[in-house]
Amino acid sequence: MPDGKAVTVLVADDNEVAQRLCRRVLEKAGHRVLTASDGLEAVNIALAEGPDMILMDVAMPGIDGLEAMRRIKAEMPAMPIVIASAHSMASDRERFLAAGADNVLSKPFRLADLVSIVAKLAQDQKAQNQEKDGL
Repeated sequence: MPDGKAVTVLVADDNEVAQRLCRRVLEKAGHRVLTASDGLEAVNIALAEGPDMILMDVAMPGIDGLEAMRRIKAEMPAMPIVIASAHSMASDRERFLAAGADNVLSKPFRLADLVSIVAKLAQDQKAQNQEKDGL
């Protein structure tokens, strides 16, 4: 990415079409994409690969996205996680944010919204890194 804001995003979704769409649009925006098809795989990849952020579907086989997020946040509390869910009521959004999500995308979401959220999180991370480095 020309502005140096490329990040690695873990897309955790059991829907292969959703994975491919997210991968395509994020890679086109200059980001690196990892994928997981269930919650446990998402936890394992997050802990092993240390992506810059995670897009986590709530409804996945095995452990769901919320449990996967809890496990990841227990080990990596600062990991930005965006929950993607078909549950779009305000109370659902509040519940996901209270559980530790940094943002929530209601499915179906516009791919442009995903790119915007990733760009914002990347910008925030860059600013935090510069603060740590004393720049």
